[in-house]
Amino acid sequence: MVSFFLLLGVVATPAWAQVQMISISVPPTITTPLSGFNVQYSMAGSKSGVGAAVAQLNFYLSPTANGSSGVYPLFTTQIALRGSGLGPYLPPVGTQTQFISRFSMPANTVAQLEFISNGCQPSTWYVLGRVDLTGVLSDNSLLGTTKPADFFFTAGTLSPGTIQPGGSADLSFELFTRCAAPSATHVGVFLTDPDFQILEGIGAIPISAGAGTWSLPPTTITFSPTIAPGSYRVVVLADVDGVVAESDENNNGGFFELEVTAAALASDAAARPLEPAPPVPFNGASVLSDLESGASSRRDIVSF
Repeated sequence: MVSFFLLLGVVATPAWAQVQMISISVPPTITTPLSGFNVQYSMAGSKSGVGAAVAQLNFYLSPTANGSSGVYPLFTTQIALRGSGLGPYLPPVGTQTQFISRFSMPANTVAQLEFISNGCQPSTWYVLGRVDLTGVLSDNSLLGTTKPADFFFTAGTLSPGTIQPGGSADLSFELFTRCAAPSATHVGVFLTDPDFQILEGIGAIPISAGAGTWSLPPTTITFSPTIAPGSYRVVVLADVDGVVAESDENNNGGFFELEVTAAALASDAAARPLEPAPPVPFNGASVLSDLESGASSRRDIVSF
């Protein structure tokens, strides 16, 4: 970032430095600014004297129209003016086009545009242009795109991870999305076999619209005394309703290993961490709908 004083400082313009930018235009929307974009501009005036045959063309990026707050260099080059001898030297006639790409930018400008491009919503920025040390012109553009939500689990535990039939375990998790979900949804909780074949829908936890982290504090799941000893998985599935369009629909699941034994030992009582799950082979919303309607055939397995 360069100091805005460089752009806005009061500079006495000598008579021989009078070529200046008189128009500038950028696309109204630039969804991927680091892929490059065109700036159109025109110049007027003249220069005379020693060294008047060239002028310095500069473009900058700023959140303000006059560069008063944060200025990032985009492109700079010397341009040849028309004339001979001591002048007068004139700028090119008509509208000019300059393609600006990431390869013309310093690293801090590239980093800033990466930050803008990764934002959840597009934002208004200004492209500023000037010739030599004359006045600054600008045009604004909406940079970036609207990004959808992307739910994924960042942490969770099932404690203990080994129980006896009729035992209980506490479930907790943290669910995150950087970009906002436009509507409320639910996390479905299910009991499956080790191959993710559904055995029972346990319940659904409401998740509000918005962005950030949703946390479920330790919540008790109680299993039936008739549950057969063996290996199971407790699966959590974000947006089980399927109402939120996400940038990645394949990372919504997580699971906990659960062992049911005839006689669980104290040494088996360690908590089980959340592990990422592949896309589950069942319709979670349908399973939970059956649970609510009482149609599930195995509701005696577990309660939430």
